[in-house]
Amino acid sequence: MFTPPKPRFRDNFRQDLINNLMKRSNQGTIQLYKHHIITECIMYSCDMCLEFQRKSDGLLTSDWIEHITKETGEAIKSILPRDFTDADIKVAIDKVQQLLRFPAANLQDEINRYYNNI
Repeated sequence: MFTPPKPRFRDNFRQDLINNLMKRSNQGTIQLYKHHIITECIMYSCDMCLEFQRKSDGLLTSDWIEHITKETGEAIKSILPRDFTDADIKVAIDKVQQLLRFPAANLQDEINRYYNNI
C-alpha cells in the first residue's frame, strides 16, 4: 500500500519558534536551558497537533503526532544546533504522544496560558 509522504512543516514552524524563543529569553538577555527548549518543542507541537486535528475534522493519529513533533524538533534543531539534539526530539515525541493520547479538556487552555506567559 502506498502512503504519500507527509508535508515538510519545519520551514513554516521555524519563524514562529524563533519568535517564541526570543520572547522566552527576553530577546536573548535571559539564558534558556535545555528544559525550556524541550518545553517549547512540546507546547508548540501540541498546539500544532490540535490545530491539525481541528482542520482535518478530527484526524490525529499517532504517526501524525510523531511527524508534527519531529518537524517542530527539526526546526528547533536548525535554530539551536548545538543545544537541541535527536535525543531531545525523542523526549518531546514521547511527551506529546502521552499528552495527546488522552488529551485533557483543558490542554488548549494550558497551551494558551504557556504562550500568554511569555
